Amino acid sequence: MEENTNKLSEIYESGSMAVRSLMANKFRSSMTILGVLIGVAAVILVNTILEGFQNYTEASIDKIGTNVIYVTKWASRSDRMKARETGENRKNFTFREVDAISESCDLIAAIAPHKRTYNNVAKYGNKRATNPDDFRGVWPSQAVVTNRGVEFGRFINEMDMERRSMVTVLGPEIVDALFDTREDAIGKVIRVNSYKFTVIGVQEEIDDMFGISENDFIFIPLSTFEKLYPATKEVSILLSAVSRDKIEDAKEQVTNALRRVRHLKPDEENNFGLLTQDSFKDRVGSFTDTIRIAGFAISCVGLLVGLIGVINIMLISVTERTREIGVRKAIGAKRSNILLQFLTEAATLTGIGGIVGIIVGAVGGLILTTAIGWTYYLSPFWVVIGLVLSFGTGITAGLYPAWKAARLDPIEALRYE
Repeated sequence: MEENTNKLSEIYESGSMAVRSLMANKFRSSMTILGVLIGVAAVILVNTILEGFQNYTEASIDKIGTNVIYVTKWASRSDRMKARETGENRKNFTFREVDAISESCDLIAAIAPHKRTYNNVAKYGNKRATNPDDFRGVWPSQAVVTNRGVEFGRFINEMDMERRSMVTVLGPEIVDALFDTREDAIGKVIRVNSYKFTVIGVQEEIDDMFGISENDFIFIPLSTFEKLYPATKEVSILLSAVSRDKIEDAKEQVTNALRRVRHLKPDEENNFGLLTQDSFKDRVGSFTDTIRIAGFAISCVGLLVGLIGVINIMLISVTERTREIGVRKAIGAKRSNILLQFLTEAATLTGIGGIVGIIVGAVGGLILTTAIGWTYYLSPFWVVIGLVLSFGTGITAGLYPAWKAARLDPIEALRYE
């Protein structure tokens, strides 16, 4: 018990001496602290922003449901690039694929095929909305698969499909461009390209993702779309699995159905892709990990500057305090006492820089994420990493100067002028 008390007293005394020494050399100390501060602040700032970015993107992806499957031509960007290099030209999806999935995939709860045209213009009176790529013919299941309700009116139903009705459901961005209020849009007749449609619904607004609007669409019944645009053959397909925990089994069923209907041999690779929210989240995670590594590398430059500064300061300190070290040894201080004193001084120097750096990085992250509109989150993990880096830098940099001080001969040290 007494031994532990003595150790604590020794650590406290070493810390007090370290603070006094740093205060006596304010300029030198502040320059060294600045290097560590910049390095740690960079770590905290980058990771706070990335946490906000990742939380924002994952929340945006989850808004369309957690069990959605996208049937695509390409499984990934590398898949698309490889096909370009080999000259592969993959077949478009048609209703053959839709029927195959519907007939043989009992783990798929809903299917939402759609067709679209490009370079469209919507008008109401003297107002217009230019909408390049989101004029679509959809099934009633579109709202179910995308987990998106209507703010006013209703969505397309089976009766609209059967009658090939000239009705439309608008995204809130289109409504805002054409009408004074969203509620006013219901029952009005708008013109899209050369066709007139009665507005029956306005879908609820969701946040844009990466600056890409999720609210600038015009939906009409798919049967109506096929009547108006019979030359458009390509079908895009969205699916909804019965539950999130069954999504991998559902993907396997869909894969088998598509391979069969697209006449793929057992040794042939898939000529389609299946993407889920997890696929997009993995891509976001890969991106943020890359940025984290880059940010960490940049922060290491600041820590390296701090490390070099600590070594220089501690070596100068050992030289300036040679006589003091001699006096301490003469009155009974052990090598371990001297070693602890200088290591504590070095760790205190960088620790202050680390603590201030965490505060600066956290405040900077709060300001930036708030300005962008992302969720602010200061990860305890990165706070601990910042502290470990700062104190670790000090201890690493202080080892040689502390060892040098501890090995000084007390008699020679007392003679030093």
